[in-house]
Amino acid sequence: MPRAGHRRTPPSQGAPPGRGARRSAPSSPLERARRGELSLRGLLAPVCVTLLCIGCALRSVESPFGGDLTLERELELSAEIHRQLRAQVPFVSDPVLLAYVNELGQQIVRVTEPQPFIYRFSILESDDLNAFTIGGGYVYLSSAVVAQAGDVAELAGVLAHEIAHVKVRHIARANENQGLATLISLAAAAAVVLAGGDPSLIAIGSGINVSMQLKHSREHEAEADREGIEYMIRSGYQPDGMIRFFQRILTESPHAGEGIPPYLFTHPALRERIAAARVDIKRLHPPWDLIRRDDRLPQIQARLALAVSSVVGGSGLQARASFDRKVSDPLLEQARQESGRGEFRRADQTLARAQKLEPQDPRLVLARADLAQERADLPAARLHLERAFEIDPSVPLVAYRLGLIHKQLANRSSAVFYLEQAVHGFSAHSSGRRRAELAIEQISFPVLDESGIGGRSEDGPSNIFIRGEEVTWSGRISRYFQTYNPELVVNWSDPSGVVVLEDRVRMNPFGHVSSSLRTKDAALGRWKVSVRLGDSLLEEHSFQLRGRRASSNGGF
Repeated sequence: MPRAGHRRTPPSQGAPPGRGARRSAPSSPLERARRGELSLRGLLAPVCVTLLCIGCALRSVESPFGGDLTLERELELSAEIHRQLRAQVPFVSDPVLLAYVNELGQQIVRVTEPQPFIYRFSILESDDLNAFTIGGGYVYLSSAVVAQAGDVAELAGVLAHEIAHVKVRHIARANENQGLATLISLAAAAAVVLAGGDPSLIAIGSGINVSMQLKHSREHEAEADREGIEYMIRSGYQPDGMIRFFQRILTESPHAGEGIPPYLFTHPALRERIAAARVDIKRLHPPWDLIRRDDRLPQIQARLALAVSSVVGGSGLQARASFDRKVSDPLLEQARQESGRGEFRRADQTLARAQKLEPQDPRLVLARADLAQERADLPAARLHLERAFEIDPSVPLVAYRLGLIHKQLANRSSAVFYLEQAVHGFSAHSSGRRRAELAIEQISFPVLDESGIGGRSEDGPSNIFIRGEEVTWSGRISRYFQTYNPELVVNWSDPSGVVVLEDRVRMNPFGHVSSSLRTKDAALGRWKVSVRLGDSLLEEHSFQLRGRRASSNGGF
């Protein structure tokens, strides 16, 4: 069967801030390994050692191997392991390919809600037909899975299976409360497998009981198959797509999963699973008209072949949109003048007329998005920005704005997807990349564990204060964000809306942060205090400032 080629994503695109991203791809370990200058062990050492050291460090602090892997810790650890994989393993970075897989994955995720995870779907450059998850919502497909899927139902089957692993928290449940050990060892083993190495070294180093892991892996794979088949039916896809992909793996590797420990092959006993899946499908009686084909998939597979091809080196896919400036420039200027006069509706109509004449001019849809945001019409702004992203997905600022709008609309998964595209599009160590990374972290983890306003007096309602009292906003930075010691901006606005105090604060050694307003000569009425981190509003409170406190009978 045809195999996907390889184009290594420059490591600097995936390296998190402050982790020493390499400056040039030719000198990276991946390139040096290709040329024979670096051994496989040298290539894998950074990611494997880092992953295993995470477990050792945590084991010494809180002994997680002796208890359950809590939801909070699963989220934190999977995020850290993803960052390490991102920095060391070649990922496909083309936003069109990622958008397609994300759309399909999120369609399946929606039928599994409610659940606590934000799902992120990544494509790794690998010729092996495999997929895996590290929990916490992170799902990884090899490029070969996308390239060789016979139809969209096969691809949906792979995604549904991995989503089921996350949904029922197999990592956390594994090995009689050794979920953390399993998470770290499987992530390290995945890194080795992707590079063609021997993952048994990882299993030995992590000290995991292989026979017990084999037992639990078979149980979990069977459960993920059953759940995944149900997810496929509920999301509208033919469940036999999962069976066909199992058969595809057997065609590629006839002995896949037979007698091989799960740290070498994460999907054991495929023939048994095919038989069990047929029984489950027959039991569920799925409708006959479920989706099997998607005309976009062959185009996506063709694009993937170019994206990972070493011949084109990843260039040429993001060709700039073609349009005639002589047609759109006059109408764009007319709309700007109309907007400057406050004629926003007329300006939007002018831009819509220009868009019909030059539909590939991204400036027009971006201008319409600006107008929609000025009118606080976030759904319209989202539609215009999505059109701009469709015209030219290589512009990170468009992806960043889309992510922020989805965040405001409480679409967490879409927000994270677009913000991740912005991260990979912005240059390393740029302020744009850091803002996008910070926005993702704020969506994924709370910044404040607790917060509120208070004053010196304990009498009366908590949101009513007497002029002369000191009003204090205070909070406690969450454990995740304490490592960053973020700078919060606390704005105090008087009844007329004027910001009379802008306070930039950081936490004390105990994780607490606060800002106080002296009200000796302050205006009476309703005040507001807002707390921001970067471009994001964390919270806002209001309180009444009075000249004297009301008496118990309601008078003064």
